[in-house]
Amino acid sequence: MQINHNSPIPLYYQLREQIRENILSGKWDFGKELPAELRLCEELNLSRATVKQAMDGLVQEGLIERKKGKGTFVTYRKMGNNFFSQPSFTRQMAELGLDLYSRILSASDGPLEKGIEGYFDPSDGEEFCKIHRVRYVNNRPLVIEENYIPKGWSRDLLKQRLNTLSVYDYLETANGIKFDNYHYIVQPMSLHEEEKQLLGLEDDRIQLIVFKKDMVGVRLDIISYYQGQKVMLTRRIFEGSNFSITVDYNTGTHQVSVENGKWTIPL
Repeated sequence: MQINHNSPIPLYYQLREQIRENILSGKWDFGKELPAELRLCEELNLSRATVKQAMDGLVQEGLIERKKGKGTFVTYRKMGNNFFSQPSFTRQMAELGLDLYSRILSASDGPLEKGIEGYFDPSDGEEFCKIHRVRYVNNRPLVIEENYIPKGWSRDLLKQRLNTLSVYDYLETANGIKFDNYHYIVQPMSLHEEEKQLLGLEDDRIQLIVFKKDMVGVRLDIISYYQGQKVMLTRRIFEGSNFSITVDYNTGTHQVSVENGKWTIPL
């Protein structure tokens, strides 16, 4: 690691981002012991306070853990998930054995907002059940999620415990149905300040990155069907650096097939 003492970028930030990159890239994998803080001070000519500030930020991100009397270790690990194979986020996390809960931002009945109304036909009605929440995995905010359901399908959804509820499970059970088709739309997007804050990205880190370039997110829209009827639109927003989509193209038939839509979950 190298620190530029003449750079306008804060020293603690330079150190933190280099350690962060080593961890996220897999160079320093799960369980690796980090260099001692005093050693970093000596080798990089940094003060103890500067090194501590960098380490504190990484602890808050859940990337490292200090163990008293033992040292500091990488706690980050990646778990893969094909988001095309299972539309229910609750079921996805259950399959991976991860803890999940939600913070409810809003839940109400009413008309659709602009930008959403084009997903539904007039025959679906004018009143919709609308839920906006942040999904936390192992106590980290990873997904901003919105659900839009025509009132004829939503039943008593708003009376349920939405912080732990699987909306997919509820709609299937309450309506006696099984979703039989899903339509996915994946789009890159620039994360707004509110979205960055909801996803737990640090303010000082955001400002430095936005100064250089926007922080990219991914918006995943899922339309769930039952016998040709649109039952729900689910919109999810993720920080985009861990997304990839693998597609096969056959030059003979000119057909495109999606092999995998991978979301690597940072833990």
